Amino acid sequence: MATATFLSEDTTAIVAEQENRFSWGIAIAGAVAATATTFFLLTLGAGVGLAFLTVPATAKGATTFLTLGAIYFFAAEAFGFAVGGYLVGRLIGPEVETSREEEFRAAAHGFAMWAVAVVASLFLIGASSTMVGSAIGAGAAGDNDGDGAAQSYWVDEMFRPAPYSAQVTADKAEVGRILARNLGALSPRDRDRIAHLVSQDAGISLEAGTIRVQNTEAEMRAAADNARKAASIISLWTAFALLFGAVVSVAAAISARWMDDRISFSLAPRR
Repeated sequence: MATATFLSEDTTAIVAEQENRFSWGIAIAGAVAATATTFFLLTLGAGVGLAFLTVPATAKGATTFLTLGAIYFFAAEAFGFAVGGYLVGRLIGPEVETSREEEFRAAAHGFAMWAVAVVASLFLIGASSTMVGSAIGAGAAGDNDGDGAAQSYWVDEMFRPAPYSAQVTADKAEVGRILARNLGALSPRDRDRIAHLVSQDAGISLEAGTIRVQNTEAEMRAAADNARKAASIISLWTAFALLFGAVVSVAAAISARWMDDRISFSLAPRR
């Protein structure tokens, strides 16, 4: 004997909702909210922080400013992802499923929201970097002289107090190309060539010129090492902040589901 099954409108809606357990629209909406909130907080923090920054800043003051900025960035990103995760958890709506399945679905939406927000932020950072780089490149192209060699601070420091002349300018250009090619790790041949040019143009002995080259080389290595350490710290801090943001997004989505369930089943009074 065949049995006919009739579905009401409410049952049909529940079945359709259960068939589509993941909603990209909800994840994208949460990602937009998280990105916008984080951007607003970072912009606000940058404005307030720069207003209290004194110029020129001491080494201790600069370190304190950067440390506080990193902590604020961490907190702003966490708050932004918390907002996005909470929004995702509430937009999922009441479910007729087990608590474990419901929490997993909320966690999946929160994690997807976090991933979409991170990818969107990368695109925004890439676009901003491209525009800034183009502007800097255009300005540098307009400021360069005919031979296209950029005069750096290190070269000027080595040649002081050489007078301005065509020969000195050519020698500085050659030294600049050598330093750019070796990135602070000079070969004995290049070091001797630079020392000869410095002693000739600055009017000092060859020994004094060699000492200047060695000091400049040491300073360039120290600057490169500091830049490497700073880049490493920024990368590790950013990775830790993103990981914490993922945890916050998932936790906020699950917490929002708990709150929604309490309201749906009248375990907490409506407000």
